[in-house]
This record gives sequence, structure tokens and C-alpha cells, in this order.
Amino acid sequence: MNQSIHANHHSPEPGFALRQTLYRGWAALAKPVYRTLPIATPCVVSGEGALSQGVAELVKQGIRRPVVITDTAFVDLQVFQQLLQALEAAALEYSVFSEIVPDPDFSIIERGIIHCRNHQFDGVIAIGGGSSIDATKVINPCARHNIDPRTVPGMLKLRKRGHYFMAIPTTAGTGSEATAAAVITDEHSHQKRVVISLTVVPELAVLDPSLMMGLPPAITAATGMDALTHAMESYLSRYATAKTDALNLESMARIFDHLPRAFHDGANDKEARRQMAIASHNAGVTFTRTSVGWVHAIAHQLGALYGVPHGLANAMVLPHVLAFYLPHAESRMAQMARHLGLHGSDDASLALALVEAVHKLCDQLEIRPLLTMVKEEDIPQMARNIINEAYRSPYPVPGYFGSYAELEAFIRGMMIPR
Repeated sequence: MNQSIHANHHSPEPGFALRQTLYRGWAALAKPVYRTLPIATPCVVSGEGALSQGVAELVKQGIRRPVVITDTAFVDLQVFQQLLQALEAAALEYSVFSEIVPDPDFSIIERGIIHCRNHQFDGVIAIGGGSSIDATKVINPCARHNIDPRTVPGMLKLRKRGHYFMAIPTTAGTGSEATAAAVITDEHSHQKRVVISLTVVPELAVLDPSLMMGLPPAITAATGMDALTHAMESYLSRYATAKTDALNLESMARIFDHLPRAFHDGANDKEARRQMAIASHNAGVTFTRTSVGWVHAIAHQLGALYGVPHGLANAMVLPHVLAFYLPHAESRMAQMARHLGLHGSDDASLALALVEAVHKLCDQLEIRPLLTMVKEEDIPQMARNIINEAYRSPYPVPGYFGSYAELEAFIRGMMIPR
């Protein structure tokens, strides 16, 4: 396998090297722009009772007819009833749109837009996981300004702000309540489309750990690893800054310390839930500034082709991509390892220790970083989709694949037990 990768690295497909050079140049030109973009961050209310504080803020802002946007299963949960009770106590004339599903597509977005318009809404409340918050980011401005949602994927194409937006994450993972991006699925091509806009960041984020206490262990694990992926890809980004570095190192430490606790005793360990909510939010703040990388590009294909939930897909891919980065980002990975208290005699051994620590964390969370679902016949198209996403964005990654064949070999390597 290693010989195959080495050979393919020196015989890229025609045009691949030129394309890679162009996109590297684009990423370099975009670096100062990303570092200085005026990206807003939401006001945050956190801790127990934050839900009531959030509703009080809606009243203070003059919101009277909000639409609550959530997923099909969430409406039956007690935490959702807590929100409705708070809205009723505040005499708000709310309506509920509960058709969001994991990886929502444009047809669902369009139905949400119609619902908001019919309600004559003046605000939105997203409650649930990242899919509900991402969907709301697109529904809200498109409903307010009569915009076709299928026209807004891409960089800064959505320029109008929606109504007042309160986001209530009930998982600690996506950080979507803090980001300027939303991922929507094209139901025709089954590919994920990314909307990046400075106008979609919620005005208010409600981080209430009590809403996360009943999260099942498997979802706790997957969403927590999603947050870790955000922090690690952000730290390894070429757009990283001293400020994002500090937040990311802090988030990584929180996750390594508290995610196993939340996984094993999440119904009782409120402190672990609180720390994970903070880590997830801060990682959302940082990767909005720095973007992500190969882990996300590959994970998006696992979701599009095989329905693997995004957090789980990131968890399965992360240790493999970190291993790929060893010759490209050894010093940065060693810095991460030192902050996590890992041991090694030099940068090389510390970077290896970081990869092993992520594998060990996956073991603790009962996640196998093994892509057994991938079909051989899908790999060539997967590779092209991955390259298209990573280079179109462009993702400011520390290391690049030299050819489609090299990436295809890498994908096959993730299918083989180590």
C-alpha cells in the first residue's frame, strides 16, 4: 500500500498538479481575508436556567411570533416541552416546524420557508442538533427576503439577514450555534452543499447542560468527536491565529477530560455536560474563522453515500487524517500533544502519541475508525468529490494529496483494520 501511494504521488493525473497549485495559491490569497473577516459571534447565556433567560431575551427584543424549528423526533422529548412552556408563559404566539431530519435537503428547507411565511414570523428558535440549527440558518433569511434557497450555497452568496435568531443546541458537537456556515443536502445529487455567510450566525446561543442530560451514549460520543475534529482541524489550519490556537487547545483538553465522563455517566454528570457544551461552542467559534480540512471533506462523502451521521463520520476519519498529516504538521501536532499531557522524546514521537491518543479515545467511546461501509466501486467518484470540496472551498490544510490515485489508496487504507 505504501509503495502504491509513493508511486502515484509522482505520477498525478493530467491537470491535477496545476489545479492543486492554483487552489493552494487561492488559499494563500484568502488567508488574510479569513483572518480579518468581521465574523459575528452570538451572545451566550449558559448554565442551568439558560433556557428561561433565552426566552426572556426574546421578549426583550420585541419578538412576538417566533417559529420553533426542530427535528421530527425532538418534539416528543421533555426538553422540547420545557421550551414550549417557557414560550407560553411569556405569551408568545409561536408556531412549530418539526420536519427537520439529519442532513436536511432543500425540499425540507423550502417547506420551512413556506411555514415561516404563513405564520408571519418575526423570529426563529432552532432547538436540537446541528441539522436543526443549520436548516434554520437558511430558512430564516430566505423566508424573510423571498430568496430561493437553492441559489445560496457557496461563499458569501447569502447577504441578507433574517429575523432575530435564537439557537439552542441540545448536543455538544457541531458548534453550529456559533458558525457562519450551514450544510444542506442536494436531494438530486445527494451531495452536501455548504452555505457560508456572515449573516447566518445566530444573535443568541443558549447553552443549557440540563438539556443534554438525556443524550444517549452513542450520540454523546459522535457529537463530542465532532467537536474534537473542529478543534483539531482548526488548530492545523493555515488560517490559525494566536486567538484560535488558545481556544482550540483549551477545547481539546476539555474534550479529552470530559467526553469519556459524559459518555459513561451523561445522565448524571452535569459538569461533564457543561464542559462539553463550552468546548463545542468554542470550537464552533474557531473553525468559523479557520475553516476545516480533509476530515470533513471525507466525512461528507460517508454521509452523502452511506448515511453515516456527520459526527460519527468525523470520528472514524480523524485518526487516519492525523496520521496522514505527520510529515506535514509534526511540530503543530506535537504542540497539541504537549497541551494534552502526552509524552514523547521529540516532536516526532509526540505527534505519533497524538494519533494514538485519538485512537484510544475512540476505543473508550466504542467507535471503530474503520470504513467498512465503503464500496470499492464508489471510491473513484468519492475521491473526486472530496478533492472538489476541499479545493473549491478552499480548505487551508497543512498537507495535500498528490493525485486522485493517492487519495483513493488512502481511502482503501481506512477500510483495513490496523
